[in-house]
Amino acid sequence: MRALLAGCVTAVLVAAMPSMALAHGGGSHGKAKTHGHTAKLAQLREATSALRDGPAAPWTTQVFDRAEITCIEDPGGSGAMGIHFVELDNLFDGRIERLAPEALVYEPGPGGSLTLVAAEYLVFADAWDAEHRRPPILYGQKFAKVRAGNRYGLPAFYELHVWHEKPNPNGTFNDWNPNVHCME
Repeated sequence: MRALLAGCVTAVLVAAMPSMALAHGGGSHGKAKTHGHTAKLAQLREATSALRDGPAAPWTTQVFDRAEITCIEDPGGSGAMGIHFVELDNLFDGRIERLAPEALVYEPGPGGSLTLVAAEYLVFADAWDAEHRRPPILYGQKFAKVRAGNRYGLPAFYELHVWHEKPNPNGTFNDWNPNVHCME
């Protein structure tokens, strides 16, 4: 499924986001079930299978927040997301593609190892809202909107986490997974 956006993100927008920090610190998609999407999640696992033990092209841009934190944890203690790596062409193409998420999320392990735990779909809100009346929907889930002024210094964007590799007891589409940990 593709949601086409009119226009493109300009170099000015890229310059305004030098950190390229894309994970966020708010919102939750609740305890959504995978009802009706088990086969689609299996396809996503297959599409990302070569990347299970660490990022590779084209998902090579590691992201961080304004405090230069790379492994994103919930300050409220309800879990973590992990370390995000984005595919810049996907990020700026203005589309949502089910088998090509904008970010892959990894849990750090011993010796600097990384294990794929989730995918994250992202689209900038201004571009999306210019062409659509409602937030994007994928896997039957409405994307959460993260407002401008966020801890990442990004303009408003829509996002959806999908825990396709590591089960999340809070739900497949919940932002925070209590079973994911950021190692110091």
